[in-house]
Amino acid sequence: MTDLDLLALMYDFYNKHELHGQNDDINYYIKQIKKYKAKDILIIGAGTGRVAIPLSKYANVTALDFDQARLNRLKNKCKNINIICEDFLKSDLKQCYDLIIIPYSTLQFDNDVHKLNEFLSNLYNILNDNTTLIFDVSESFNTKKETQKKLLFQENCEEIGEDVAVYYTSKRYEQYIEFLVEYKLLESNHSVIENERYYYYNQKILEDFLKQNNISIIKIDDGYGKEGFKHKHLYHCKRWNNERK
Repeated sequence: MTDLDLLALMYDFYNKHELHGQNDDINYYIKQIKKYKAKDILIIGAGTGRVAIPLSKYANVTALDFDQARLNRLKNKCKNINIICEDFLKSDLKQCYDLIIIPYSTLQFDNDVHKLNEFLSNLYNILNDNTTLIFDVSESFNTKKETQKKLLFQENCEEIGEDVAVYYTSKRYEQYIEFLVEYKLLESNHSVIENERYYYYNQKILEDFLKQNNISIIKIDDGYGKEGFKHKHLYHCKRWNNERK
């Protein structure tokens, strides 16, 4: 197993132990599929399929991510999802979709203001008048405190047959917060580190960029319909046209 494969495995391992509540977004997205009568869905930042797999029971799902190792895990878990391994900023998708979902603050992941504008410009190119775009952003990154390296948890990972200690560090910068998650395999004494950078949510910049790229906001939901995620803002958007109020 390569370190990239191990990181993909650890991504699932971490989510299982630390992100239980985040799965509230799945029922939220299922409701939106039904509301918008979506048959063909694109999920950008699909990872190992936490969102894509359950949604594939309700629509035809295309999963896009730049991490091949994570997509390999998705493919092994579910065979009926169309998989595209690309960096969305460099993609040239031709198909239009009924619903595009960008979950788990993916829009903030490593996207400074220049990349964000480019990202939204690319989105416009795959929207048609019937496409609904839903993405979530989190304002929690704006206020999250720095954290010195600490042990989050230590558990056995059945897939590799070892206990894994998970360490967490966060550091704030002017425009983003950086997270380092170290996974230490205790028996083999081997570590891999996940490095993630999330840019702070700026509502005015985001909404200005949406407008510049002819993407209109239909509504914004705070949270997934349950208490505990009010820091998450779910933007519902359409391609702007002159007939839409």
